[in-house]
Amino acid sequence: MKTITVANQKGGVGKTTIALHIAAAAHAAGLKTLLVDLDQQGSASFLATGDQNAHRTKENTALDLWYEDREPVFTESLFGFQLLKSSDEIDAVDDDVQEGIVALKRLGNYGFDCVILDAPPAPGVRQVVPLMMSDLQVAPFTADALGTQGLVSMIMGWQNLKKRRPSMKLRALVNLHKVVSGTQKAIIEGLRPKLGELLLPEVLTDREVVKHALRNGKSIWEYAPKDPAADVWRAACERLIQEASEADSDYAGEEVA
Repeated sequence: MKTITVANQKGGVGKTTIALHIAAAAHAAGLKTLLVDLDQQGSASFLATGDQNAHRTKENTALDLWYEDREPVFTESLFGFQLLKSSDEIDAVDDDVQEGIVALKRLGNYGFDCVILDAPPAPGVRQVVPLMMSDLQVAPFTADALGTQGLVSMIMGWQNLKKRRPSMKLRALVNLHKVVSGTQKAIIEGLRPKLGELLLPEVLTDREVVKHALRNGKSIWEYAPKDPAADVWRAACERLIQEASEADSDYAGEEVA
C-alpha cells in the first residue's frame, strides 16, 4: 500500500481539490484507491458524495479507525474510488499521537493499493500522523507571500521527519496560479532553482472549470477533456502517483518526538 498525504498549514490552497484529483487519477490507473477525509470541515466528503451533510455524524466515518471494536465503512464515491468520510467531531482524536498511529495503520488491512489522506490545515494529530506515515507528502501552495510561508513550514517539518524516515518524499505543487500576475510568475521562477525536484514542473492555474468539475463528481480531465487545464492536472496527479509508487515504505510505527 502506498500512502499520499495532501497537507499544508495554510488553508485556502486547494488541498482537497488536489486530493480528490489524485484519487481520481489513481482509480483511473486501475489502482484500488481509498481517500480518507481527516478534515472536520468535510469538504472532500461533500464533493465525493454530493451530500453536504455527509460528515455530520459519528457513524461510519474515519473516527471508526480509532475504535478497535469498529470496522471502517467505505463508500463508493462519485468518482469511483472508495471514500472514508470525515466527521464533524473528528477533532476529538487530536490528543494522542500514538493512538493516531495505531488508527491509521489499520488502513493497511483492507487491500488498497493507494491511500490518499486529506489532512486538516491545523498541525495536530490528524496532520502530523499522516505526514509521519506517508510515502509522499504533497504540499499545495499559492505563489504569494503567505503561500510560500506555509510551504516553508511544511518543508521544515518534512526535513525533521526525514531524519527518521530517509525515504519519505515531499513534492510542492503550485495551485490557484493567476496567469496574469507577474509577481506570481516571478515567485515561481525564483523558487525553482532553490527547491529543485521538490517543486513539480506543473503549475495549476486558477480556473472555474475545475470547481464545476468537482461539483459534478468528475475530475477536470473527465469533465472538460479539451480544456487546457485538463492535461496539466492529469500530468501532475500521475506524476505524484508515480513518485509514491517508487518510494520505499519504511515506516515501522515508532512514535516521532
